[in-house]
Amino acid sequence: MNSLIIKSLEPIRLPILKKLYKAHYPSTKIKGGEHIFVAENATSIVGVVRFRNIDKWQLLTGMMVVPDARRQGIASRLLQYCQSTMLNENVYCFAYVHLQQMYSAYGFRCIDIEALPASLQKLYLRYTQAGKPLIIMQYCG
Repeated sequence: MNSLIIKSLEPIRLPILKKLYKAHYPSTKIKGGEHIFVAENATSIVGVVRFRNIDKWQLLTGMMVVPDARRQGIASRLLQYCQSTMLNENVYCFAYVHLQQMYSAYGFRCIDIEALPASLQKLYLRYTQAGKPLIIMQYCG
């Protein structure tokens, strides 16, 4: 994966990203104002992570690696990049349980819902009431 490049997504390329999500993660809705980082190989976008502003906090959301590129360290490379550019104690993540170890390796820790800001609590409850098995994590460095 030496040829992998991590960078901010240029706004003009948003339609390409929407098409990618539609193909691999169709429930995703990209919101305006998000900070989006992509992992690209020589031919295409193979991974993405987005940061959504909610009040004064940020929610790491929409982490995705295309199926053919999984298990090659792409999600780890995205998180490493974000550690130096975006991650701080105001960043939260609602992660699937099976991804807890990966996020923990990059400074996220599980927290109780009571420790979550109110605006994020509402969002978390909406997601979990829809049947998504998620855990709450906060970046702690």
